[in-house]
Amino acid sequence: MKIVKRIFIILLIVMFVLPIISYIGIVVTNNSIAEKIKKDLVSYELPTNTKLVDSVSVAAKLIGSGNGMQYMGAILVDSDLSIEALKEHYSSQFDYIEVNEQKTVNLDFIQNVSFNANIEAGDTTYYSIICWDDDRKEMFGDFISELLDFDIRGH
Repeated sequence: MKIVKRIFIILLIVMFVLPIISYIGIVVTNNSIAEKIKKDLVSYELPTNTKLVDSVSVAAKLIGSGNGMQYMGAILVDSDLSIEALKEHYSSQFDYIEVNEQKTVNLDFIQNVSFNANIEAGDTTYYSIICWDDDRKEMFGDFISELLDFDIRGH
């Protein structure tokens, strides 16, 4: 009888604890993918007359419909350069780059994502430089990449 009780306890642990630990691992992995994109943007050489103000990263279903994770890293810069010049500078290193002028700290096209910096009106021009990426299959392979979509934020 003791062996049956032990097997039952082990099965309960496997059924309830293992999925929770797995989910936490998936969330941490997805956050680290987005954080890596942000770190790559921050560490990339700034163009002349440009100052880094803030940075942010997000892992979730950010744009569109359907299921699946999307990863974004963004930096807020103060620059005298044009949008085209900034895009040209960052496009040489990153595949999916978007550059927008920022009048507020909020990224308008993504709900609940904003920079923590103060944007002051005046002579300064602020830009958000956003990098989108989804190279999970290259990093982890097909099977792990599919598991990472079990993050509730991707639905």
